[in-house]
Amino acid sequence: MPLDLGRAFDKAEELLRRHLKPKHVTAAEKRRTQRRNRNAMRRLTRAASVTGASGAGVIGYGLAVAPLGTGGLVAAGAATLIATGTALFWPAKRASQQKISRAELIELSLEAEDWLLGQRAILPGRAIPALDTIFLRLHDLQPHIARMEPNGTLAWELRRLLTGHLPRLIDAYCGLPGTVTSANPELLRKLIEGLGKVDEELVRICKDASSDHLLTFEAQREFLENRYGGAEIRSDRS
Repeated sequence: MPLDLGRAFDKAEELLRRHLKPKHVTAAEKRRTQRRNRNAMRRLTRAASVTGASGAGVIGYGLAVAPLGTGGLVAAGAATLIATGTALFWPAKRASQQKISRAELIELSLEAEDWLLGQRAILPGRAIPALDTIFLRLHDLQPHIARMEPNGTLAWELRRLLTGHLPRLIDAYCGLPGTVTSANPELLRKLIEGLGKVDEELVRICKDASSDHLLTFEAQREFLENRYGGAEIRSDRS
């Protein structure tokens, strides 16, 4: 009975960790939905353009060259369908490993966030707090990514972390059989520690990315201190 009660508490804790989401996680889910909607609209627009161009080509050929017979119309229709399907489902161009634009760097961080949302649904509940902290770092970092030099050292470190080190850590753990992870709880502890190391690196990157803002803040604070530091003394004397 005590054992069953303990398991019940563990399951309740698992459900709470999985379904009680911090604000930065729900914000990430909202961004994912908006991003998917934008991508869907872009694909539909591209497909409509391809379909319109193909239809115009068929009509132009029929008027300028020769009317199309039944076989020609069927072939043209099939070609239009293929072109439309390709426009709808062909994957977008992925950034190369060497050069990347600023827009691609921003997109990469959003893709990493989307991927992590999927991992949140399958990782053990005890690992979710460590994963949610990474969502918080990405949320804080997002406004500064647009100002990064896309092929600079800091952007390269962020890319390596989000597309290499972090997914390899999670994929390696998720690839272990449940029998192995259940028999060796130490593996889960090591996963959580690894996520903590990723968090520490994101904190460092976030600090470096916001260094200009920090300098501006310190300069403004010093100015105000020098300008108004004696205000209380002057007020007392008057």
